[in-house]
Amino acid sequence: MFAVCEPDSIPVVYDSWGEWREDRRRILTEPPLPTAPATVAFCALCWGQGRIWSAARNGEGLIPVACGHCQGKGVMHSAC
Repeated sequence: MFAVCEPDSIPVVYDSWGEWREDRRRILTEPPLPTAPATVAFCALCWGQGRIWSAARNGEGLIPVACGHCQGKGVMHSAC
């Protein structure tokens, strides 16, 4: 067993180099998955985060609260 850490990735443990080669071959030949369906757009108010900063009730700074525009989901479903 050995761990492989690709750049900008998490470490992955493989049992053999053959298993690593098969995984790399699969990753490089498969088309990438879409990050979001075409009928989905990120919320313009929270920029897809699902939270916005709002004033604290005691007046001491800002706190994250659920976005009221997308109800904290971060995406807006279009009618198309």
